[in-house]
Amino acid sequence: MSISVLIVDDDSSLCYGLKRLLSENFEVHTALNGTDAIDLLKKNKFNIIFLDYKLGEENGLDVLRSIKSIDQEVPVVMMTAYGKNNVVLESIKLGAIEYIVKPVEPEYIIQIVNKFAQIRDHEICPKNSSKLDFDSFNDELFIGSSKSVRDVMIMVAGVAETNYPVLVTGESGTGKELIVKLIHKYGNRKDKPFIPINCAAIPEELLESELFGYEKGAFTGADKSKMGKFEIADGGTLFLDEIGDMPLDLQAKLLRVLQDGAIERLGSNKLKKVDVRIVAATNKDLKDLIQKGQFREDLYYRLNVVNINLPPLRERKDDIKELTIYFTIKYSKELNKNICCIEDEVFDILQEYDWPGNVRELENVIRKAVLITKDNHIKPEDIKIDKIKSYNVYVTEYFFNKYKDNLLVKSVEEIEARLIKRALKMNNYNLSKTAEILGISRVTLNAKLKKYNLEV
Repeated sequence: MSISVLIVDDDSSLCYGLKRLLSENFEVHTALNGTDAIDLLKKNKFNIIFLDYKLGEENGLDVLRSIKSIDQEVPVVMMTAYGKNNVVLESIKLGAIEYIVKPVEPEYIIQIVNKFAQIRDHEICPKNSSKLDFDSFNDELFIGSSKSVRDVMIMVAGVAETNYPVLVTGESGTGKELIVKLIHKYGNRKDKPFIPINCAAIPEELLESELFGYEKGAFTGADKSKMGKFEIADGGTLFLDEIGDMPLDLQAKLLRVLQDGAIERLGSNKLKKVDVRIVAATNKDLKDLIQKGQFREDLYYRLNVVNINLPPLRERKDDIKELTIYFTIKYSKELNKNICCIEDEVFDILQEYDWPGNVRELENVIRKAVLITKDNHIKPEDIKIDKIKSYNVYVTEYFFNKYKDNLLVKSVEEIEARLIKRALKMNNYNLSKTAEILGISRVTLNAKLKKYNLEV
């Protein structure tokens, strides 16, 4: 494949020098101003563009905007003699993937071209990697196809079109709010309001007025009447997040609403009928709170007509690959990055971790990886996880959970396969060098590559 480079700089001698430097291995075009550059871009597909920040009277940032309006995906490297932070930040914000300060080093230019030029071709990915299919990306609310997720989806489908109260439980970061939104989206109230309120985020003295509203003069500062969340959600769904943190006296008032279907504003003695579906969520053990006298048992049974419990990510590790691909595509689009694939070793690393922060933690890790990578793919070194377990704990939990029989042989084989994969990559898939670093013969290496079905 011919790799095409465009150099945009008003210094003709620099253009000539860079063209001469790169022409031996790449197809090189030059432009002395933004207008010529845009004309070339309209007629050609470039793998990478080097763009000067100061093009005579033209501002390179304006040219960058024009380039991105024509071809959002083309990698652009800004060149500048003005190494100011605001220039750097603005360039990256507009979609530049790199910036270099003049005078440019020829070796560094070649290094950048070799590093970024293949980003345009999504067919070019490292060996032993999984390609991303941007065309089939679907921004779903809840991602996963494991049995536990399918069971949850069956429950959501079954309860969505009813008006029963639902209690969604699970650890923080498991996606409880997403499930609540699915219940509303696929229910018979989908065209009506969906009103969320976090019971833990609002001070106790304000939560009652937020839920039930108040009349003018109900308290100091109440200079006009205000509707509460129940009235705003009339006909739709009210989502009570972190219900376990609701104060006891307010729990009693919520219970009366569930029993009577009517609310009473603060400062009023009139009841107002409301038609609201209640869906609540919590990461706390409500039965334990009941035993401690911190949650009303009668309210628990009113809310828990249907319970949907979300498993933690460590119990649905089959979904990690699907979630990783989803978040990589999502943040590649959001951050204007051209990520084409994920190295398979990345999935191995993610599988080994226990994810105490669940899906939310995984999302943050992948978002950071997409942000920091300077390649067209996600690599093991892009994954930043605070390892909180010792190696011994990892062995006892990971391997013992994965292999129920023939534990020793299968564990050793998995470690051996990973070592071979890493050695191959370190040596650019040179079999002789790989065999040497592993301390085995070429014949033995070939046999193991076949055994573990490793591509070369």
